[in-house]
Amino acid sequence: MVHPQMEEDKQLLQPYPRDFKTIPTVTDYGKGEDAPLNKEVESDRLQFLAESLEKSLKRAVETKKRPIFTIALIAGDMVILDAIHRAGLLDKIKVIFIDTYTLFPETLAFLREVEAHYGFKVHVYHAKDIESQAEFEARYGTEYWRQDIEAYDQLCKVEPLQRALSEFSSDCWVNGRRRDHGAERAGLAVYEGTKLNPLAFWSFEDCWSYLRHYNVPYHPLHDAGYASLGDKHSTIPVPPEKWMAYAGERSGRFVGLTNSDGTAKTECGIHSKNRPAKKARTEAPTGSAQTA
Repeated sequence: MVHPQMEEDKQLLQPYPRDFKTIPTVTDYGKGEDAPLNKEVESDRLQFLAESLEKSLKRAVETKKRPIFTIALIAGDMVILDAIHRAGLLDKIKVIFIDTYTLFPETLAFLREVEAHYGFKVHVYHAKDIESQAEFEARYGTEYWRQDIEAYDQLCKVEPLQRALSEFSSDCWVNGRRRDHGAERAGLAVYEGTKLNPLAFWSFEDCWSYLRHYNVPYHPLHDAGYASLGDKHSTIPVPPEKWMAYAGERSGRFVGLTNSDGTAKTECGIHSKNRPAKKARTEAPTGSAQTA
């Protein structure tokens, strides 16, 4: 008997073929003998990137005690998850998913699909002591993010992530940030203290080359024009010509949102170094009291 949730997910995701046909490509391989040569170069690059990714993940497992990977199910995250699976490390790197209770329904359906595809269970975290979206909306309404974006980020993203890091006593946080995301991420390196950014030097096009090469399942809403996925209230589709441009992937995120200090919002607060509350702590005079 088919579980009702599985049938519901199937119906929700059915409109999205996920055959890569709607995903923009930008590389001009040229004509004549140029085309096969350029494709060979691209193939060699992809092989190098995949090997480097696997090496970084294996090093994390070998040198760290409790690595975790936070996944939002976007293209780069699916590259990392697939690489973890291929390297046989799914039992050694815990996979964490933050449910903000404001996600697209397709995201949660895809999460269940991914679990079935790779044969594992994600550790789901959400706002503390709130066990369902219905309970969250009953307590905070459907537009809490509009009332106080900092408080919303802290409740729905920052605290759940901090709780995951604490409960797993993690000493290595694997994540999918890349330099070509732009903004605060432009100078990112692979090794960043307790953070591991294995895709730091990848491009968005590299991610899609990997997904195509290994036929990795991808988020259904990429087929609907969404280059990146986050909260449904602040995520919009991105024109195809912008997908592979510098900072283009995330240009459809945090739309219409500003930080409490009036600056444009480019991070949700989990990674941000310039989030006002966080910035105030890190810039506090030496010797002054600081809180976590």
